[in-house]
Amino acid sequence: MTFAPRNHHDMLHSMPILEVLKLLDFNQFAWHCSLKKNGYELLSLSKIEGNSHSLPEKYIPPSYALEFLVRGSITGKVNNKFVALKPNDAFFVIADHIHKDVNVSPDAEYYVIGFTTTFAEALNLSIPHAQLAQFIMHPVRPLSDRQMAVVQQYIRLLRVLIEDDRTASVLDLLRSLIDFLGEEAALNPQQTHSLTRPEQICGQFLSLVEIHCRRQHSVEWYADQMHLSAKYLSNILKQTIQTSPNVCIDKALTRQAKSLLSSTSLSVQQIAERLGFQNQSHFGTFFKRNTNQNPSAFRLTFK
Repeated sequence: MTFAPRNHHDMLHSMPILEVLKLLDFNQFAWHCSLKKNGYELLSLSKIEGNSHSLPEKYIPPSYALEFLVRGSITGKVNNKFVALKPNDAFFVIADHIHKDVNVSPDAEYYVIGFTTTFAEALNLSIPHAQLAQFIMHPVRPLSDRQMAVVQQYIRLLRVLIEDDRTASVLDLLRSLIDFLGEEAALNPQQTHSLTRPEQICGQFLSLVEIHCRRQHSVEWYADQMHLSAKYLSNILKQTIQTSPNVCIDKALTRQAKSLLSSTSLSVQQIAERLGFQNQSHFGTFFKRNTNQNPSAFRLTFK
């Protein structure tokens, strides 16, 4: 269950966390802690009890989240596919995923590890391309009682290290946790799903977007890499996940922009250049069109 390729830094600055709602009631946090650098939050760890399906936007980095359901149930649609989480399920949440009709049981108990693309880059993990496509299309992975017990031990130690502000140790331990999950999945091939041909195409496209969206913003480029026509690719995505390639690319860029604005001290001009925009003005127009805020105003919400 690794999710960032070694030596593919663009991958680490992409990937579809939920566009979360702000909570009014914070009592559902059994506890919450976060790791920061230069005032910017890089990683958060929370234990949540109750029927909240989202975290306050200010308290979770807008990039990735790994959730572990210990008790209760969570149901909903991810990219228009129904998912049902039961106890001992792990769920990888990506910002660009479309979540609808989410229901969390009142007795739910789960952990959420959220982190930015900046932190993902430091993790520097490897993943086969086909496994990434699998994970994007089927983000839920069942764990055994033993595996969940091990995960909870990792989480307890992560909490101690985060509260002690030991960034290097947190990195090492999170790498170890992800490696553990990946090794366990390899030993249990029944956890993998057989992808249909349309799902294979969607997974391949979305994983290519994760790796290359900083440099490539054109649907035609991705279609060419897949030896497909842009029209055929568009039709497959519309039929399978009810969206278009352009929307997927824009969401990946928007999520990367949000992460860089909220967790780094890079200037808006530097972020525009890093994301492949011609200039700061084009980037600002793009960002406002997709978020209804200009980049500077968005950044202020994380101060």
